[in-house]
Amino acid sequence: MGRLASIWGEDCMEYRPERWLDDGGVFRPASPFRFTVFHAGPRMCLGKEMAYVQMKSIVANVLEEFVVDVVKDDVAAGGVPEHVLSITLRMKGGLPVKIRRKPEA
Repeated sequence: MGRLASIWGEDCMEYRPERWLDDGGVFRPASPFRFTVFHAGPRMCLGKEMAYVQMKSIVANVLEEFVVDVVKDDVAAGGVPEHVLSITLRMKGGLPVKIRRKPEA
């Protein structure tokens, strides 16, 4: 299906990345249903959800054993972290922290 002229056009065997651009040069994605090998969407890792569960479990276990302190001397604006607006909310200049083991109870 990836090389069928009836789906992709007569130049289906040529490497032409510009086929995905409109007249103004802006990316124009094809319908995900056009190539059924992708299951009507982008490929997804089958183990992705399990990896997220494992990641959260490990972080929870680590946070049980350690204390995370923000290093206020290194943070701008008088010890208050400054956010950077983006898709993923992050800190300007990072967030310096010190990690120490929790005392035995």
